[in-house]
Amino acid sequence: MPMNRFCIACPAVCGALLCAVFLTASPQDGVDRDKYAREYVQFQVLQLDQWTKGFPHAYNLASMQPPVDLSKMNEAAKAGANDLRECVIRLSALSQSRDLMSNSEFRNQLDRALAIAKEVNAAMGSQRFSAVLQSDWDQIRSTLNNLARIYKLESLAFLEPPGAGGRGGRGGRGAPAAATANATTEVLPPGAGLVGYVVDQQCAARGKGMWTNAECVKRCVRDGDKIVLVTEEGKIFNIANPDKIEPDSYGQKVALLGKTEGETITITGLK
Repeated sequence: MPMNRFCIACPAVCGALLCAVFLTASPQDGVDRDKYAREYVQFQVLQLDQWTKGFPHAYNLASMQPPVDLSKMNEAAKAGANDLRECVIRLSALSQSRDLMSNSEFRNQLDRALAIAKEVNAAMGSQRFSAVLQSDWDQIRSTLNNLARIYKLESLAFLEPPGAGGRGGRGGRGAPAAATANATTEVLPPGAGLVGYVVDQQCAARGKGMWTNAECVKRCVRDGDKIVLVTEEGKIFNIANPDKIEPDSYGQKVALLGKTEGETITITGLK
């Protein structure tokens, strides 16, 4: 996509941290909470605007080419990227309202954007779009969910895609039954381990510069993102039992011991 993901991700991280401080301030701190809540929403809308600018073109182009099967997408999913972009443009205009936190028109438009995004989300979770497009969608979905939580609307579900185009399947939905049944399970030998960085899924997709940002990982996990392990080569492993990971390990390079199945590891130990 014609966008520098790293340059966008970093301001998002810093802005979220700054706004979180203000949003949690007590009245006696002398902070205008409504003002900063409004600015936080505006910041989220700005990020959403940036991430959706090139998404429709990439999504529509990918939908017309294998391994994506356009015949298995409903009409709402096919038009979803364009419709979502139009919604975001409208949200951007409405976000300048002084009564943003109680503005019913903004809330209704956000609700409509989430309904459209739900169809796109289903397509992204059932079709084999590229890893780059999936990464962009993760960012869009996360930002929409941040806004949904503020306005108490239904969030978008995280749907594990069946595989990234050109990289082979992940053994998820849409993978051949025989391949799933024959997936190998490996118990890592003593002294070995799956070595990588403990990060949230969003940071894992943003590049090595974000893998050691422990504060960013903590914030993203707090906001609902899931913990993964990303290797030096950028391969991402899901963690079946993330409760085994202590916050002190966020952003750290570790060796996880346990049982691997496909691209998922069940942890028995950490070092």
